[in-house]
Amino acid sequence: MNTATVLEKLRLNREGRALIVVLLLALVLRLVNLGSRNLWYDEAFAVLYAEKSFSAILYGTITQVEGTAADVHPLLYYFFLHLWMGLFGQSPFVVRLPSVIFGLASIVLAFSIGRELFDSGAGLLAATIITVAPFHINYSQENRMYSLLCLLSLLTVYFFIRCWKGNGYGNWLVFILAATLSLYTHNLAFLVILALDLFVLLTRRWRLLRPLIVSHLAFGLLFSPWLTVVFSQFGKIRQAYWVPPPGLKELVQTLIFFHFDLLPTMPLGLVSIFLFLSLLVLVLTLYRIGRARGRDQQSREGIYLLLFMAFAPVVVAFLLSQFESIYIIRGLLPAAAAYYILVAKILAEAQLPAQLPKKAAWVLLSPLVALVVISLAYHYTYAWFPRSPFDEAVTYLREIYQLGDAIVHDNKLIFLP
Repeated sequence: MNTATVLEKLRLNREGRALIVVLLLALVLRLVNLGSRNLWYDEAFAVLYAEKSFSAILYGTITQVEGTAADVHPLLYYFFLHLWMGLFGQSPFVVRLPSVIFGLASIVLAFSIGRELFDSGAGLLAATIITVAPFHINYSQENRMYSLLCLLSLLTVYFFIRCWKGNGYGNWLVFILAATLSLYTHNLAFLVILALDLFVLLTRRWRLLRPLIVSHLAFGLLFSPWLTVVFSQFGKIRQAYWVPPPGLKELVQTLIFFHFDLLPTMPLGLVSIFLFLSLLVLVLTLYRIGRARGRDQQSREGIYLLLFMAFAPVVVAFLLSQFESIYIIRGLLPAAAAYYILVAKILAEAQLPAQLPKKAAWVLLSPLVALVVISLAYHYTYAWFPRSPFDEAVTYLREIYQLGDAIVHDNKLIFLP
C-alpha cells in the first residue's frame, strides 16, 4: 500500500467521523421536546387520517364533495404513517420520530451532494448548516410530510447529479423513482423537477435533454393515476383553505425562514435583526458567487445548479400563485436545503487570511450562532396558537365539567387536537 492510498483512507476516516459527530448533534437538536408538545391541528389530522385503512384513506382523498377533494395532499406519507403507527403507536413522540429520521437522512444527502459537486469540505459544512438550521429542525420535528419531501427531493437531485456525470442507466432509474415518490408526497414536489429542467435548458446541457425527456415520460406515466385528483385538490385549496396570493410580505417571511425561524411571540426588534442578517447572508453569498474567479468548470456548474434549486422554486411558486395560490413556505424546504449547500460552498471558498486570529473569526460568527440559538429556544418553548397548551385546557374542563354540559369549539384548530 503506497503513501497516497494511506493518506486517502485517513482522510475518508476523518470525514466519516466528522459526519457522525454532525449527525449526533442533529439527532439531539431534533429530539428536544419532541414528545412534550401537543399535536397541533395539521398533526392531529394526519394521525386521525392515517389511522384509517388504506381504502378509507384513498376514498377520503378522492371523494368529491361539492367538486373538491377531501384532502389536499398525495397519500404516500399517510400510508407510511399508517404502517408506522400500527407498529409503534400514536404518541406525539412516536408519530414525529419518522420526520426526525427523514431529516437526518436529508443531512447525509446534503453532505453527499456537496461532496459530489465540490469536495468533502463543502459537504461537511453543508451538513453542519442544515443540522443547526431552525427551518429544517422545525419540520424535522413535525408529524407532516415536509421532512420526507425534503429527503426525496434531495435524493432526486443527488441522482440527477450522478446522471449528469454520466454514471449509467441505473442512476436514471433511481432518479425516476425518487422523483415519482416525491410527487406522491407533496404536490409542490414538481418545483424541484422544474428547477432541474430549467438548469438543463438555460445552461444548454443538451447531452442530458434526451434522457431527461424519457425520465419525464416515465415518472409522468407513474404519476398519471393521481393527476385527476390533483386538480380537485387545488379546488379544495380555493374553497376551504386560506392560502392568499403571496406578496412582498411572504417573500420576506420566506427569507427569514430560510435563515432562522418566525413565530408570533418574537419581538419586532428580534425579527428586524433576523431580516437584516438574512439579507446580509443572501447578498454576501450572491456577491461572492459573482466576484470569485478561478473556479474550475465543475464548481461553476455545481453553483449554477444550486442557484436554480434554491431560487427557481420560490420564483415559480410566487408567479403561479398570482393565478392559483400554492405558495406555502414549508413546501419550499427542499429549496432551503439547496440554499444551505450553496452557502456552504461559498463559505468553504472564503478562506480567512492566515494572519487573522481565530478569535476574530469567532467574533464574526458569534452573532449568527447566538441568533440561531435564540431562534431554536423560541421554537422549543413555543406554546401558543396553533400549538396551544391543550393538556391544560383538557384538565381544566374535566375539573369543572358537570353532567349535561356541552363543550363548544369555535374553531376546528382546537377541536381535533
